[in-house]
Amino acid sequence: MSNHHSRRPFVARTIRRLSVPILLFWLATVAITNAAVPQLEEVGRKHNVAASPPDAPSLLAMKHMGTVFHEFDTDSLAMIVLEGDKPLADDAHRFYDTVIQRLAQDTKHVQHIQDLWGDPLTSSASQSTDGQAAYVQVYLAGDQGSALANESVASVRDIVRQIQPPKGVQVYVTGPAPQFADQFTVGSKSTAKVTGMTFVVIAVMLLWVYRAVVSMILVLLTVFIELAAARGVVAFLGNSGIIGLSVYSTNLLTLLVIAAGTDYAIFFLGRYQEARGVGEDRETAFYTMFNGTAHVVLGSGLTVAGAVSCLSFARMPYFQSLGLPSGIGVLISLVAALTLGPAVITVASHFGLFEPKRTMRTREWRRIGTAIVRWPGPILAVASAVALVGLLTLPGYQTSYDPLPYMPNAAPSKIGYTAAERHFSAARLNPELLMIETDHDMRNPADMLILERVARGVFHTPGIAQVQSITRPLGTPIDHSSIPFQISMQSVGQIENLKYQKDRAHDLLTQVAEISKTIDIFRRQYALQQQLTAATHDQTQSFHETLDTLNDLRDKLANFDDFFRPLRSYFYWEKHCYDIPVCFAFRSIWDVMDGLDKVSEQLGKLSVSFDKLDTIQPQLLALIPQQIDSQETLRKLTQSNYATMSGIYDQTSALIENASAMGQAFDAAKNDDSFYLPPEVFDNSDFQRGLKLFLSPDGKAARMIITHEGDPATPEGISHIDLIMKAAHEAVKGTPAQEAKFYLGGTAAADKDIQEAAKYDLMIAAISALSLVLLIMMLITRSLVAAIVIVGTVALSLGASFGVSVLVWQYVLGIKLYWIVLALAVILLLAVGSDYNLLLISRFKEEISAGLRTGIIRAMAGSGSVVTSAGLVFAFTMCSFVSSDLRVLGQIGTTIGLGLLFDTLIVRAFLTPSVATLLGRWFWWPQRVRPRPASQMLRPYGPRPAVRQLLLWDDEATTVTSE
Repeated sequence: MSNHHSRRPFVARTIRRLSVPILLFWLATVAITNAAVPQLEEVGRKHNVAASPPDAPSLLAMKHMGTVFHEFDTDSLAMIVLEGDKPLADDAHRFYDTVIQRLAQDTKHVQHIQDLWGDPLTSSASQSTDGQAAYVQVYLAGDQGSALANESVASVRDIVRQIQPPKGVQVYVTGPAPQFADQFTVGSKSTAKVTGMTFVVIAVMLLWVYRAVVSMILVLLTVFIELAAARGVVAFLGNSGIIGLSVYSTNLLTLLVIAAGTDYAIFFLGRYQEARGVGEDRETAFYTMFNGTAHVVLGSGLTVAGAVSCLSFARMPYFQSLGLPSGIGVLISLVAALTLGPAVITVASHFGLFEPKRTMRTREWRRIGTAIVRWPGPILAVASAVALVGLLTLPGYQTSYDPLPYMPNAAPSKIGYTAAERHFSAARLNPELLMIETDHDMRNPADMLILERVARGVFHTPGIAQVQSITRPLGTPIDHSSIPFQISMQSVGQIENLKYQKDRAHDLLTQVAEISKTIDIFRRQYALQQQLTAATHDQTQSFHETLDTLNDLRDKLANFDDFFRPLRSYFYWEKHCYDIPVCFAFRSIWDVMDGLDKVSEQLGKLSVSFDKLDTIQPQLLALIPQQIDSQETLRKLTQSNYATMSGIYDQTSALIENASAMGQAFDAAKNDDSFYLPPEVFDNSDFQRGLKLFLSPDGKAARMIITHEGDPATPEGISHIDLIMKAAHEAVKGTPAQEAKFYLGGTAAADKDIQEAAKYDLMIAAISALSLVLLIMMLITRSLVAAIVIVGTVALSLGASFGVSVLVWQYVLGIKLYWIVLALAVILLLAVGSDYNLLLISRFKEEISAGLRTGIIRAMAGSGSVVTSAGLVFAFTMCSFVSSDLRVLGQIGTTIGLGLLFDTLIVRAFLTPSVATLLGRWFWWPQRVRPRPASQMLRPYGPRPAVRQLLLWDDEATTVTSE
């Protein structure tokens, strides 16, 4: 090991001299910052950033839709789901109406309520097919993921919680906005558990490394002070509104500071104990430690802080919120590590602490170094082959944009989504909204044709299951709206009247039957009339004979009266004849004879009537056959009329039998090739209610609800977005609406913006971080090639470790990596992955005076144990994220942890030394180094060219022996 005890820099001397004030300063900083502002998680809750970039097309589209429809101006959406153990009844509707009423009163947090279930016309659109579930969408104040949006979610949950649902009905508040709110809540609650787990892991590792409880406690206290100071400063800046925060920034900041602080403490303490182990006194060991480690810690800290700060160039708020807080936190930790760490070692050394309990294990690492300088090529090949294990899995990498699988089962939003998905598909719960905006009112038949053309074009796009619009409110064209149906309906009146016409024709048969009855009556009447005529004639003859007999009797009585007339006169002249019976009797006889004359006279008149009757009766009898003939003729005409009409109606029935079949077929097939709405439809009250739902108040914009066939929060769902927009633009080509503007928002659209923004941010941040890391490595190593090797090995380690993470999570555990894991893992691994290479190469540089190969062996022996311990601590610290309830943090932590393990055990241990050995002195270009040491003992015994030739011999065995 090189001797540095003669170098006592000003900074080191100042820190050693002011160690106690430095300790007090950091303790005061922790006390002031943590007392002046709330805890970091509370500050993060109040200053949480939005999920989407402010210029994201989907976010702008959703806001514009809300503005045009006068409904909302954010993309923050929540769903209230009602689920019953039986079909929802009237009591559930009453509860629902109460909830809607209470939500409408909260104008601070609720901007719009899409009340579909409360309207019988649209209730089926928000109710499950089994009738046991329904939901309502609520647009909240604040962009999704922001502090105001999370506050709005809490307000909605409070309102729902205060209203008692009916028996057997469960109510859930879920949706995108509650998911983001729960992410922060779960992540924040997990911070304490993860932090505690991390300190336990670190304590075990430190106890294993140092075999001293006091050393372990002092290191933990130092790291805790650094963490508290970093969290306090970041919380102060966040509470002042200078920086934004997110669930990832608060958690990753905590673990980064813990891991980095522990690493730096191990670097300092390991070098201090190494110096003490070779016999240096405490003060000399302190300066050896500072001279050999401070620049490495400084470079590492600046690399980590600078690399994560590069995330500030990103567009995604989540990445931006991670950049400055993490960068500032690491810088605070770096300053504390460079001042507080040495100060603690100084103070503790006065009490005899931090003394090595065992001799540093260098033999194994010396053997590894010897093997590397002997067989650099094969070892490089084997290390590269190990890297291929991870690299070969990268082509199969798949990601997910759905946060639901990564939430704990107890999260309220996940419980709600699980309940909703028992009745609704994920696609139905997460539709897309497409709006077409023109410069004129579209509430007319012509524009309805254009809107249907757009809806039809989008519907026929691959991957789209349903499109709901004013022309197809339930996902299929409005019933009876096809042109073939409307054409076929022209015969509807005739078809409907045909039955009545046939019935009236059938009445002719009834009439024929009645005529037949009349004919039969006439015939019976004719027979009877014949008898009556004959009887009348006989009666007339008999009457004439009777009259003749009566007249003869009258004449004979007249002769009697003429003979006894004198006697008669007496009877009539006698005044008292009425009193004399005999007189009155004889008088009565003469009265009878007078009456007989009158009877004869009357009978004569009656005889005349009988003669007339006898004459008329044959005439009446002659009329009946004529009537019978007339009725028979009428019957024949009626029968002929029936035959004609029935034939015509049968022919008409045959002609119009399938007249409506075409329209019925188009209706049954839900064919959308020939859509048309007549003008009178716009006066229909139900259609006007639909216009309010799908068209803006001025009629210049129309929106459509698009449902995917599968889960929209997948790469497949995201791929539909461009196809939807293309189909919509193609549909209006050559129409009056060809200049219309289209706006698309929703789950897949937002995920597409996230996908593109994440790619852009990853590229920008990665290039910035690589450039920064390369620059810092060049400044510290003073070698372009060495800096390139460090960056190259870090990139290789990054690819291999991410591939291993894909192997573990995707192929072994069957869980896709969340989309944010790739970007954060890449940036953080770029930031922390160069630490151990930097320490190793710095040690190369210290030992280079012994020769390139010997220096590599010494550097491996001297730094192997310390770097390995630091790497394992850092790796297990990041892996402790697995204990977080938020699975995304576990994926990020394990990915970084696997990367650090690969970097520690493969890259730093084998790959980098092998490359350095193979490159030889070119590894240090543009620096000029000797491949072998310039031995002072050889120069007096030979000329300079001979010594130079001796020094340039590539005798590997001699170099190893001299070591």
